[in-house]
Amino acid sequence: MTLVLGYVGAACLLAGGVGWGAQVSRRGVTAPMLALTTLLTGVGLTLSARAFLAGADLPLTLGVVGALAGAALMVFTPRD
Repeated sequence: MTLVLGYVGAACLLAGGVGWGAQVSRRGVTAPMLALTTLLTGVGLTLSARAFLAGADLPLTLGVVGALAGAALMVFTPRD
């Protein structure tokens, strides 16, 4: 069960990173989206860190790298 929650945490980290990158690329961070991305990142980090401490390091690695890559992709992708 911890491994499944670890992957849920990785998905939360990825969603938080993409959301943060989307807000930064629009040149305006709103309070509700900031709260949502902070919540997603906190939940994701907690769940994937628990899986890491239980011996599964892949969810934490995927979550952190995915969050950084998602944020960078959203920031550096040209928009209309």
